Amino acid sequence: MGRDLWEYEQDEELDRVLGQTTGLLAQRGDEQAVALLVDVSAMSIARTDEVIRVERIYDEWIEGSLEKTTYRRVAVFDVEDHILPRFTDEVCQRIAATLTYVAERNGYENVDGVRARPALPDVSGDWRTTYSSRLTQERPTNQARREAGRPEHPVEDGLTFGSDEELSVYRALKRLQARFPEHDTIAIAPLPGVRLRAGHTWSPDVLVTGRGRALVMEIDGPHHRNPRRYVDDRNRDLQWQRCGVPVVRIAVEDSSNDAALDARIHEEVLRHLRHDGR
Repeated sequence: MGRDLWEYEQDEELDRVLGQTTGLLAQRGDEQAVALLVDVSAMSIARTDEVIRVERIYDEWIEGSLEKTTYRRVAVFDVEDHILPRFTDEVCQRIAATLTYVAERNGYENVDGVRARPALPDVSGDWRTTYSSRLTQERPTNQARREAGRPEHPVEDGLTFGSDEELSVYRALKRLQARFPEHDTIAIAPLPGVRLRAGHTWSPDVLVTGRGRALVMEIDGPHHRNPRRYVDDRNRDLQWQRCGVPVVRIAVEDSSNDAALDARIHEEVLRHLRHDGR
């Protein structure tokens, strides 16, 4: 069943509420709440059974009074399963205190609570065949939680990737890896699950290590230019920098030419992992 235009417009409005709530919490220094909210995939408003007030109002159509009941409402966050336990009562109360104000400013009244629920996975019309075949296939061995189980994501060397562009960067890194001597090479970890100090688990596109150093590579598509996503990306970069790990961002447009991509990858690895330039 298709969705009406107003539903898409409401999604945008609620995403703005979520973004403004995250922004205020960031200004107030609540990094734990911010780290959780940046990975909320969608937000909705749900009515509870709790009655706030009952009043009688005059209705011109019937030229009489009607009873109007106002119910308490809550914001519902769709998140990945592994994040759910982090939405404790204490952190939800802190988020709700800010979200209530933001929601009211945007015309959503009586929203004074938040709760999280598991996000539903994307499935195709042929989902039975997809999941049946995956039971007999070699499963990717990295920790790509979101991409695992989705047939549209490429797999190579027993590893899964978020996009064809991420796979191109992986192949460029493999070519560079082969050029280094066996006793002085690099390791490549696509989409590893990593817990950072902010109490959040992220999966960078690629984590590269060598000579006792680490480097994160992110492959950015057009959606990363969205203002809210840009802020989220900068927050993620900051978390890595606090661990002493530099972040290199590669635009998807720069991944289509193998020669240019190889040169860029080589340059970044030499700069961040092999300071002697060899």
